[in-house]
Amino acid sequence: MLTRHRIIELLCKIQDRLQNEPELSENLLDQIEADLVDLEDKIAADAKNNSKNSIIHIWSDGACTGNPGPGGWGTIVSIDSEKMEFSGGSPGTTNNIMELTGALEGIRQTPTGTTIELTSDSQYLVKGMTEWIHGWKKRGWKKSDGKPVLNSKIWKELDKEASKRTIKWHWVKGHAGHPENERCDELAREAIPRP
Repeated sequence: MLTRHRIIELLCKIQDRLQNEPELSENLLDQIEADLVDLEDKIAADAKNNSKNSIIHIWSDGACTGNPGPGGWGTIVSIDSEKMEFSGGSPGTTNNIMELTGALEGIRQTPTGTTIELTSDSQYLVKGMTEWIHGWKKRGWKKSDGKPVLNSKIWKELDKEASKRTIKWHWVKGHAGHPENERCDELAREAIPRP
C-alpha cells in the first residue's frame, strides 16, 4: 500500500522528469495529478476500513449498594489503542441491570459493523449473551420454566446492538487483579448516586 510519504517521493520524481524532459505534455501531467488524487482517496478509504476492521476491546462492570439499591456501571472502550472511559448510575436498580448497562453503553460507543471483544466479570451477562438468549428469543422472551425473562427490556436492547456487530464475549474472574476489570469496577462504584 502506498503511503503519503511514498506519494510525495513519486511526485518529486515526476517533477524532476518533467524538468529534464520538456517534451512531456501538460495533458500527461494533468492525468498524473488526477491519478494521484484518486490514489490518495483510495489510501484514505483503506485506512478507514482498516480501522473499522480492527478489533475493538470493551471491558465493563456494574456495582450496586444494596440489591436493589443505588447502582453504577463503568466501561472502557479501546479503539486503535485509544482507551475511553464511560460511566453512569441509577438511584434504584440492581447489580445485574448495572452489569448489562455497562456492556450496552460500551457497545453503543462503537460503530456498527465492527468486531468487538467484550470482557466482563458477570457470568449473568456472558452466559446470557452466548447461551441463554437463543432459547429466550425462541420462547418469546420466556425462560425454560415459562416465566418471563428478568430484565428483558435491557436484554432486548443488548441483543439489538450486538446484532449490528460481531462480538466475542469473555468472562474474567472479578477482583482478581485484571487491570481493566478493576478500573471498570472503580468507575462503576464512583458512579453510584450518593444520598
